[in-house]
Amino acid sequence: MSNMIEVSVGGHITLLFSIDTSARLPRNQGSRGAGFTIEHGVNLKAQLIRKEDALHLDKMNGIMPDARQETARPDESTIRIFDRHGNVIEERSLYEDMIEECRHARLLREHESLDLNIHLECPRSQGFGMSASGLMALGQAIEALTGRGVASQYLKIAHRIERQHGSGLGDVLGCSVGGVELRIQPGAPSWPGHAVSFDAPTPVLLVWEEAEARHTSVYIDDETWQASITQAGDACVEVLGRKPWSPQQWPELLKQSRFFAESSGLIDEPVRALVYQTVVDCMLELNVQGSLAGRLCMLGNSVVVLPRRLDEPLDLESFEQLADAIKARGLHALMSSISPAVNLNRDGSNQLGSHQA
Repeated sequence: MSNMIEVSVGGHITLLFSIDTSARLPRNQGSRGAGFTIEHGVNLKAQLIRKEDALHLDKMNGIMPDARQETARPDESTIRIFDRHGNVIEERSLYEDMIEECRHARLLREHESLDLNIHLECPRSQGFGMSASGLMALGQAIEALTGRGVASQYLKIAHRIERQHGSGLGDVLGCSVGGVELRIQPGAPSWPGHAVSFDAPTPVLLVWEEAEARHTSVYIDDETWQASITQAGDACVEVLGRKPWSPQQWPELLKQSRFFAESSGLIDEPVRALVYQTVVDCMLELNVQGSLAGRLCMLGNSVVVLPRRLDEPLDLESFEQLADAIKARGLHALMSSISPAVNLNRDGSNQLGSHQA
């Protein structure tokens, strides 16, 4: 078994959601909602470093063994995090907590540590699910390097860390099924969370205001926002759940995501409204509003541009021209695509294999 591995996990965009944090256990907390995974996310290179086990018995002396030595403190891991521009990110607590939880679950031993290089391909706190994809990438790396546990254990730990940091509600659950997903039951993947998904192999354009970022906890910890978001999100999920979840539901998803943004009040916040209106203005200038639609990414100051139909060929030149027009207005844009749906087995692993590079 190699002691080095490279893992890539795509990000996640939520288009609509409700908030359920009433349960005592983090595994039962989360959100119902709908969204999709994207190809751009987190690339993680990991090396497992093992030292001689500090717990051992000395050679037998007569008929009595010598006393067991004191337990050594866990070896600290080296964590280097870089943003999409190659700048160092100092905040490492998300990954430190994941490592500590894996030690607690005996998925990592006391004498084992990790050397990590983590590259974020999308900005943080913009609704692109970077914390969830980073935690999932780390979990996949530990499982592959140690051969311990099953995928669902690492997914549940990642979901728990997300809830503890207030950095996400349903991103781990959404990422676990891939594609375009409908989160029917809130909570951790496998159980109690439940989501279904379908494939939609299409390009998407991510747009954001880099100077303004919003942490998810600003909204999910505020009672007023909780109420308006949950009321709007539950209504949308009820509509989307009336028919089988398939590509035929795409037009309805676009309709409900717009309804959610308006009825929740999220589209009325100044910076978010400015980003959205800039995208709309650029689409009108290029006359592409008939084939493309802009939708808010929850919960950043960001917008994703999507095709209105999945069954018609998409003009990539229109996407590229739109990206150039948006950048000329001072916003940032990144072309990505919706990643494939994942068929989960009972243990939380998937039939398509891991995302290891």
